[in-house]
Amino acid sequence: MSKSKIHKHSVFSIIMLVITGLYIIFIWWHSTLTAEESTVESTNVLLFVVNLLKGLGFTLELTDHIIRKSAHFCEFALLGLLTLWSAYLNNKKIIRNLMPIGFVCLATAVIDELVQIGSKGRSAEVTDVALDFCGAVTGVIIFLIIFAIVRLFKKAK
Repeated sequence: MSKSKIHKHSVFSIIMLVITGLYIIFIWWHSTLTAEESTVESTNVLLFVVNLLKGLGFTLELTDHIIRKSAHFCEFALLGLLTLWSAYLNNKKIIRNLMPIGFVCLATAVIDELVQIGSKGRSAEVTDVALDFCGAVTGVIIFLIIFAIVRLFKKAK
């Protein structure tokens, strides 16, 4: 690999680490919202999703609870994907990265719930930590599927 390719790879690796770190901070910041602010946000998302689905010809009975739990899951699915991608760019060892990635995602979920305790009207839920971790595992699986598909296309060339 040429020096310029190595440098570009290193820069991209650092950028991904920064993006992942900023995303974790976003998750924690989001937990500082009061119950009232969180409810307004969830209601707005609920209305958006319902209207979007209606526009596409679908009718579903969605609730604020479903939106909140889906947000937990999706938020952490993206975290799982980002953390594995960042780790992979750093050392190219997927299997060796799985335990540290799991720890980072689980620790982020636990801290996220602890932050919520300090937010007016909010509480910490063990079930949310489990849901967050399941989302992170899903994000890791999505990364692994994409990685496998990309490798297959590269081998085919």
